Amino acid sequence: MKVINLFLIACLFLASQSFVLTQTKTVYKADLLVAGGKNINAEPVEISLEGEAIKIRGKKKSFETKLIPFNTIESVDYTYSDRPRYTAATLSTLALGIVALPLFASKTKKNWLAINAENNSVILQLQSSNYRMLLLEIHNKGMKIADSGDRDEKEKNQKKVKENKDKNKSP
Repeated sequence: MKVINLFLIACLFLASQSFVLTQTKTVYKADLLVAGGKNINAEPVEISLEGEAIKIRGKKKSFETKLIPFNTIESVDYTYSDRPRYTAATLSTLALGIVALPLFASKTKKNWLAINAENNSVILQLQSSNYRMLLLEIHNKGMKIADSGDRDEKEKNQKKVKENKDKNKSP
């Protein structure tokens, strides 16, 4: 009876250990921008930070997995673009009429991450649902993330006004 109990406890321990190990690796979904002739294509990929490297694995079987070691990374740049939804709003207004007019006031936000390494550079369009967690995880690994800032004109002007006020305040 004791042998059976020890066996069951060992099985429970092994099962829980493997469950904990699988939960620690987070996978982020993104699109990798790839030059294909005259066009730039977006390939769906999964990003994970494993050990001392960023692993970018494509969802298609033809995609070659990229491993970028942290010690080869020269810079990491983050930016986002905020644009009005003119296309979707126009189509919705044509289909639904005046009810869809508020869509013209809404904006769509795209998040971009550029990783420059010694022998590998990539540009990723991150998903809006979890890009903050990826940026935080990269920062926690010791990488400094530069904010390149592709913003709309209103935000740029507000930043310039604030910088000018700060310059005028300092003696």
